[in-house]
Amino acid sequence: MKARSALRGIGSDTLAVGLGQLAAFIYPIVSLPLLTRMLGAHTFGRVVIIVAVLQLLVRLCDYGFSVSAVRRMAIAVNKRERSSVIVSTFFAVALLWLAGTIALLVVVSVVPALRDDFELYLIGALVIAGGIGFPTWLLQGLRRLKLFAMVTAISRALALVGLLVTVSGDHDIEWAIAWQFAPPTIAAIIVWPILVRSSVQWSRPSLAAARFALRDGRHLFMSSLAHSLMGSAPVVVLGLVSVPTQAASYGAAERFGNAGRGVLFTVTDSLMPRMVDAHRTGGGGRTQPRMIMGGVFGLFALAGTVLIIAAGWFVPWYLGPGYSEVVPVTQIIGLALVASGGIAVLMLDLNSQGRYSATASAMVSGAAVHLIVLVPMAIAFGALGAAWALVFGELFIVGLLFVKRLRLPSLGEDVPIERDEVRVRKEPADYEK
Repeated sequence: MKARSALRGIGSDTLAVGLGQLAAFIYPIVSLPLLTRMLGAHTFGRVVIIVAVLQLLVRLCDYGFSVSAVRRMAIAVNKRERSSVIVSTFFAVALLWLAGTIALLVVVSVVPALRDDFELYLIGALVIAGGIGFPTWLLQGLRRLKLFAMVTAISRALALVGLLVTVSGDHDIEWAIAWQFAPPTIAAIIVWPILVRSSVQWSRPSLAAARFALRDGRHLFMSSLAHSLMGSAPVVVLGLVSVPTQAASYGAAERFGNAGRGVLFTVTDSLMPRMVDAHRTGGGGRTQPRMIMGGVFGLFALAGTVLIIAAGWFVPWYLGPGYSEVVPVTQIIGLALVASGGIAVLMLDLNSQGRYSATASAMVSGAAVHLIVLVPMAIAFGALGAAWALVFGELFIVGLLFVKRLRLPSLGEDVPIERDEVRVRKEPADYEK
């Protein structure tokens, strides 16, 4: 009976997040062909490069809280402890955005190849500032997954309306950049009135608590940064060693892969509390974790296979004339998506046990190997070479994670639960669950 109940709960969580993310597909599915047609290949290539660089700021602000904060929320035993996690995480995110934005704008202002687009990078950074207020990790930690799904879908739909109203040609590139990062900002505006009334209790911000949140997620940040570099580096490298049309070809193909990863990694992250529960209670041995991991990998494999098979007819119809080179690149990206499934399930298993350092070392090593392979492949073969470099890098990471998982079967958590490090005042008993 417990197994059936757990299975229903896992299915409900997965369905809620999956439907929300599928609804969120409205934005990339409609916006991509619009942008390729309205902006043209050259300007679209500029947008792809700028968005790739700004994604590093997004990744910095996430820092790994989508795992570490969700795990801390799952471990918290009452509303007081959850409040300390919420406040410390938001304080840490704000500090990261400030530091990251200053560093980004300094780099853009001194690098000649980026300096002409300084205004576009500034616009993107300001829109991202609003987006950090959308607490994906909070909704997952509170297990408000239906609310998460609904808000995600609505925010993407509204962003699409804004894009359609404001962008009509390459002279509207500022709006095109802004709407790429607007959905989280819209979601924050929608969700906070709901959370303040029902789920969130505030406590006084503490620098010590923010430091603990940063220290807790430091290994995850390295993993996140490495993954982000693997996503952004090919476009940036192609922009430097090739022509914008090659960056556009890779960027368009990678949009399909990113759409799949966006849905499936969000589904994977939403299952973190259940994996934590399974490892802490030991209920059913390894049956429940294996069931979760098998289901997640199956979804990645299915998505990658569909992308490989459908690319030949879908991409030319979808993107329009001038993007025929995108088809083989998209098929290679489909292979990378299958490899991403191996990364997702192994990281979910290790991170749910607090083994952040193991996943971080594998991701950083894999990203380094990917960069080493990427540059000569991009120079020699353009977008096709960059896509094969991504496949090689992701398979290398899968191998490293698998070896680390085999070597760490009996290790305990390397991230201790140190509630005393986050000092909060005691709340009345009626706040506790």
